[in-house]
Amino acid sequence: MITIKNLSKSFHIHNKSISALSNINLTIKQGEIFAIIGSSGAGKSTLLRCINLLEKPNSGNVIIDGTDLMALSDKQLRLERKSIAMIFQHFNLINNKTVFENIALPLKLNGNFDAKVDNIHKLLSLVELSDKADAYPNQLSGGQKQRVAIARALICEPKILLCDEATSALDPQTTKEVLALLKKINQELNLTIVLITHEMSVVRELCHRFALINKGKIDEVSSIEAVFQSHPTNHPLIEGLKPSLPDYLKSQLVSEAKENYYPLCQIMFYGELSQKAIISQLSSKHSLQLNILQANIDTIGSNTFGILILQIKGSTEQIDIAFNYFKQHQLSMEILGYVK
Repeated sequence: MITIKNLSKSFHIHNKSISALSNINLTIKQGEIFAIIGSSGAGKSTLLRCINLLEKPNSGNVIIDGTDLMALSDKQLRLERKSIAMIFQHFNLINNKTVFENIALPLKLNGNFDAKVDNIHKLLSLVELSDKADAYPNQLSGGQKQRVAIARALICEPKILLCDEATSALDPQTTKEVLALLKKINQELNLTIVLITHEMSVVRELCHRFALINKGKIDEVSSIEAVFQSHPTNHPLIEGLKPSLPDYLKSQLVSEAKENYYPLCQIMFYGELSQKAIISQLSSKHSLQLNILQANIDTIGSNTFGILILQIKGSTEQIDIAFNYFKQHQLSMEILGYVK
């Protein structure tokens, strides 16, 4: 679907050439939700904008369904871009036009409004905004504005949807709703979606695969499922999936054991281990008091991934037994500190 070959991009700033992307090679499949992740300044946005040549690479190829965009004339490129839609962090709606008129705008610019006006109503239904057709952007929440932007991007029936930090301006609950909508669109329309994000939680929730970009180069192309199979649990990619400790635990946590303080442990498990009653067996077999203070269980691919934050209470000997037990059962364990 999308093939990027040997792509490089540099910018000239104050008579200096600064490399933004270097020898990028990437293949994104038809119907895939694909993320480009990395820290600020890593080259995520530049790479995304190279896919539709909003940023023109200095060298390399961007091939969409067998067509090399780099080989097209300006006129041919304008036509090809109609199949590549884009949504942005800040929605870019026209404030003096209604929701209906914002969505209709690309049709009017292309001169086929009358032929496809029914599609506007279908998209309003798809993004669950049928009752907001006559509303103006200043009457909408941030999530609703992004839904309008998504509908407007889809009105010309693109093959590809590019998302430039589309959820970073939204609160966590609204982000979940927009991600669910993108997943629904991908499934119902078989639309290829490429998004950039710095949040591994977005990748876990939505994406089939991702590319990790660092200083303009691709460090890794993988899936969340493959990450757990090929990386240690302290790898930065896996670290990004771990939940943060509640504030009340952070305030109580100390770095070294002292009287009446017991270890607070983070236990990670994946795949078949999630089907075994390892924790309850440990507690009953060795008369240990195990207090589960936080649990995060999720499904990634066909496997279950879980993180438990638990406190182990007992004698030093009993705690050592617990640590050895986790090791024997190949559970990843990390001591976060000690709490009462």
